[in-house]
Amino acid sequence: MKKIFWRVLVYFGVVLIVFTLLIGMLFTRFNRTNIIKTYKKQLGSLAASVANQTSQAAKEGDNDKFQNYLRSIEDYAEMQDIDVWVISHRDAKEPLSEDFTNVDISSVDLPEKTHSILDSAYSGKKKSYSAFDDIYKKTMLHYAMPVYNNRGYVIGAVLVSGPMMMQENIIVQYEKYLLFSVSVGLLLALLLALYFSSQLSKPIIRIKESALILAAGHYGYKTGIERRDEIGSLAESMDILSDRLVEGEKLRQGIEQTRRDFFSNVSHELRTPITVMKGYADTLVDGSVDEPEKQQEYLARIRRECDSMERLVSDLLILSRMQNPDFQLNKEVLNVIAVAQDAMRSLRILMKEKDMTGVVEYRDACSLIDGDYDRIRQLFVILLENAVKYGQEGSKIQILVEHADGRVRAQVKNYGSVIPEEEWEHVFEKFYRAGNHGEKDGSGLGLVVADNIVKRHGGEISVSSSEKEGTCFLVDFPEISENLFPEVQENLFPGN
Repeated sequence: MKKIFWRVLVYFGVVLIVFTLLIGMLFTRFNRTNIIKTYKKQLGSLAASVANQTSQAAKEGDNDKFQNYLRSIEDYAEMQDIDVWVISHRDAKEPLSEDFTNVDISSVDLPEKTHSILDSAYSGKKKSYSAFDDIYKKTMLHYAMPVYNNRGYVIGAVLVSGPMMMQENIIVQYEKYLLFSVSVGLLLALLLALYFSSQLSKPIIRIKESALILAAGHYGYKTGIERRDEIGSLAESMDILSDRLVEGEKLRQGIEQTRRDFFSNVSHELRTPITVMKGYADTLVDGSVDEPEKQQEYLARIRRECDSMERLVSDLLILSRMQNPDFQLNKEVLNVIAVAQDAMRSLRILMKEKDMTGVVEYRDACSLIDGDYDRIRQLFVILLENAVKYGQEGSKIQILVEHADGRVRAQVKNYGSVIPEEEWEHVFEKFYRAGNHGEKDGSGLGLVVADNIVKRHGGEISVSSSEKEGTCFLVDFPEISENLFPEVQENLFPGN
């Protein structure tokens, strides 16, 4: 993660440094150009003023007045350390009179560039340049301005020369200030780069540490990062992952505990019938029982225990399939009333043995759900078998089907052993038996299977029990619309 920190620091720092240097260079160039331009404009204004006064004096022929003006200009120029030369154009048709000039350049060794701007002035053009001058031994700015007569002909020129030392000093001073500002800016840029690199890399490092801690099994660890940006979203995702891992670990522990309890209960449930069968088998093998009737009784007992184990294994297989997420239900449109009647018919013989009667009641012949016929029938069979097993002899078993608020409700009611209220929420647990049900045969898995069937159909199941009202299992399913195809209605209600 340090690589990210240094990489971001270098990239960000380089960008800020280059940008700061570029801005500094642009401002330096702009300021230098502006200072020279201002000085050039100052010298140009002076040259234009002198050229106008010279032209006017030449037209009027007033030499005394011009000489007074020229002396005042020279005094001003001396204070400003400037030279003002009024030069005659000797090659002109009407050159400027020597009375109106103050220098003879024929005796002066002028630089080539100075001659060039004078030639431009003789041609009627203003011209200037700045360079080191061998005459003045310093950098000078020279400005040449043409002088015209009354007919518009160029008769001479004004050459104004000013030193660039003050301007150079101003530029150097400005560059020092700018260099200081740029240095401070670079320092601030590096500090900003360091700060932003740290702000970027620290949460990433923390997220990495969180990932390693989660990988080590400490699923409740959180990043502790709260930011409203992409890194904050990443940290939030890691915290959500932490929550999911905690939930998954709790679920895994619950499943593991359930598995241990399951095997413990299975072992317990199998131990009793195996012990009984082994005892009876040993007795028969040892020849301790000679009476045929007694031998038949022992064999019948062994057979009942085998049937009990067969039911247990069958219920376990069914429960395993129901709890498998890949198990597919063969759903179709079902009339719950018809399924309940089918289940009731299959238990008539069992009810007859206890002189019990069963009835399916309904308020509306159309109580439709989307379900698996075999599984819903198995649900009613389980509930009816329990009703027969724990119901009083000669009592009535009732199934009432009704629907309201988009739900189909089926009540399976019997009168017999009462389930204590504190045990209602436990009856759907594996191998659970109510405390007052004694040693009734059964695997303890029937209601677990029933609960799974109901849940796989998106429904709910509950129980209530009392001496007066009896024991009632309430099953609740989502209802589907009655607007079915005519042929489906005909199959469901052939009598309509």
